[in-house]
Amino acid sequence: MKAEFPKIYFIRHGETDWNLRRLVQSTADNDLNATGIAQAESIAKALHDIEPELRNFDFYSSPQIRARHTMQIICAVQPRNFTTVKTDVRLRELEFGIWEGKAIDEMHHSPGYPIGQVEHYNWKPEGGESYAEGVARVDSFVRDMKGPSLIVSHGAMARCFIGYTCDIPRIDITHLPTPQGCYCVLENGKYQWFDANLKAV
Repeated sequence: MKAEFPKIYFIRHGETDWNLRRLVQSTADNDLNATGIAQAESIAKALHDIEPELRNFDFYSSPQIRARHTMQIICAVQPRNFTTVKTDVRLRELEFGIWEGKAIDEMHHSPGYPIGQVEHYNWKPEGGESYAEGVARVDSFVRDMKGPSLIVSHGAMARCFIGYTCDIPRIDITHLPTPQGCYCVLENGKYQWFDANLKAV
C-alpha cells in the first residue's frame, strides 16, 4: 500500500450457493450458505483476537447481502453495533453483465474472452465492467477514507483493492488469489492473506 493510505483489513464475503456451483454472481443478491456462515464465524473469532486494534477502525461493507451478512457476523463477535457500519456502493462486486448466473468455466471458454492478462484487465463484458473500472472505484473509495478501515466486499474487488493499493502491475491483478474464510492485511505497499488461525496463506 502506498504510505499515504491508511491500513486496511479486507474480508471477502463467505461462500454462497453460487460460489459452490461456480456461477458468476456479479450483481445477484445471494446470501451466504451454511459453509459461508461458518467461514464468517471463523474469521469473526480471529478478528476478535485483535479487537483492541480494530476499535479505532471504520467498518465498511458492500451493499450486497452476502457481504452485509458476513459483516453482521463479524460485528456480533467484535462486538460492534452493526448500525455503525458504512455501506458504500463502490464496494459492490464487479459487474459481469450478460454472464451473471452462468458458469464461470463457460465464460472462460467463450469467444471473445481475453486470452492475455493485459487484455483481461481492460475487458468489459456486455453490460458489465472491466477491472480497470473496478480499480477506478477503489481509487475513489480509498481517497475518501478517513483512517484505518475494515472492509467486507467481493472477490474481484479484492483484486482491485490489492492491485491499486500495492501498485501491482495490471498484468497480474486479474489473477490474484482471493480466498474465502480468510482476511487480507493491506499496509505499507504490501498485502498478506491470513486464515482463521491467524496463519499466513
